[in-house]
Amino acid sequence: MKINEDLRHLTYLLRATRQQTRKIFYAQAIKHGLTESWCLVLGVLHRNESSSLGDLAKEIHVGNSTTSGIVDRMVAAGLVTKTRPENNQRQLVIALTEKGKEKYEVVERDYWKVLAPLTDFPTEKTTQIISNLEELETKLEEISNNGK
Repeated sequence: MKINEDLRHLTYLLRATRQQTRKIFYAQAIKHGLTESWCLVLGVLHRNESSSLGDLAKEIHVGNSTTSGIVDRMVAAGLVTKTRPENNQRQLVIALTEKGKEKYEVVERDYWKVLAPLTDFPTEKTTQIISNLEELETKLEEISNNGK
């Protein structure tokens, strides 16, 4: 099978982009005494106010048991709470504490300061890139699911 060189180049660019964004994200997390996973959890909970363990795991793209460990460590650090609703003792609800909210706001502010040069991209170009990447993600997800 002949590999399409444009697709090869695309996959390399996606990997390189991921590595660069992770490097920036990691540096910001460390600067604030957090892990990347903790930053992701803070972001999800900031956007959603609270989340079940399963939904949180899906949002940060790791398994339930990994998410459970992350959440336990964040509870110990005072960044999140986990409670069981009275009407469903099987469900676990995770939410930010005041300390978690404050930490998120500082990390978020600093992260976007670092990425400020990206605002030079024209809005139309950014919109097109997002659209293309969403389409690509959907296609790759289909490929991934068919391979199971």
